[in-house]
Amino acid sequence: MIEVRRLSQSDNLAPILALCKDFFSEYQAHHNEFFHTDNLSDSDIVGRFRESIEANNSVTLIALSDGSVAGYASLAIREQPPFYKIKKIGTISALMVGEDYRRRGIATRIMEEAEIYFRRQGVKYYTFYTAVNNQAAIRLYEKLGLTPLHISFLGEL
Repeated sequence: MIEVRRLSQSDNLAPILALCKDFFSEYQAHHNEFFHTDNLSDSDIVGRFRESIEANNSVTLIALSDGSVAGYASLAIREQPPFYKIKKIGTISALMVGEDYRRRGIATRIMEEAEIYFRRQGVKYYTFYTAVNNQAAIRLYEKLGLTPLHISFLGEL
């Protein structure tokens, strides 16, 4: 059984930290110049998760499969500049499901809970970024009804 809930102070961060490192490693594989994970310390990552527990505008969702951490997502809500029609927007900055737990509907459950969270916060739209080479993720997001918003280009000098 899959349970998706908010990360809490009493949760053991070690399995989430390991998943986060896997996330950065996989993302870096899509573009080696994007992350420099050698400089990323455990305390940097743990600090971000702890901030999400206490913040009013962000949350970390964790997915548990029979009590074990199977995945997570980092969500935030931000105010848009005044020239935007949409004044408040949700963002998902990370979604990771452990390799052993993939293709079991866990990412879908996390996304469902993310949408519930955003709705409760009065958010009508949210954005989500992924690497253009991450075709498996893109297929999932399209299956879930997300549509492409824009393409970012990276220039190298």
